[in-house]
Amino acid sequence: MKCHHVQREFSAYQDGELKPTEQEKVSRRLQDCHSCREQYEKIERVWQTLGELEEIRPDPWFYRQLLRKIEEPSERGFLPMIERFFGLLRTPAVASIVLAVGILTGTYLGNILVRRDFFPFLPERPTYSQEVLLDSLKAFDPAPPGTLAHGYLRIINYEEKEPR
Repeated sequence: MKCHHVQREFSAYQDGELKPTEQEKVSRRLQDCHSCREQYEKIERVWQTLGELEEIRPDPWFYRQLLRKIEEPSERGFLPMIERFFGLLRTPAVASIVLAVGILTGTYLGNILVRRDFFPFLPERPTYSQEVLLDSLKAFDPAPPGTLAHGYLRIINYEEKEPR
């Protein structure tokens, strides 16, 4: 037997739950293997220390109170409702519905907040047409090659030529 096999059997060996042949194998291994013997001695010391501890006697009403708390419904307050809701979210259908409702609500509220009449005190935002943008880019004429303005002007002024 190898050390890790023997060490897994220590508890059963200590309790006398092994078959006589297995019990004998573990005994022989403990005599022959220093590592297994040290490990077994540590377990023995733990069991001896636990055996020396005083037994803790619970309050006479402890078991009755414990049974009452187990049997009593825990449906009080707001927290169980939240737990139940998140328990439902584990199902894919409910999670998908909640996600869809959230997206639609966010879209609706976003559109309301963007409207101008919702915030009348804000200044009017200027709108730019492509012509105004092109006129403003003419300030870069002639644009040095390799600059952003040069690249943008090349894209805008690009005309597809017919093949010859």
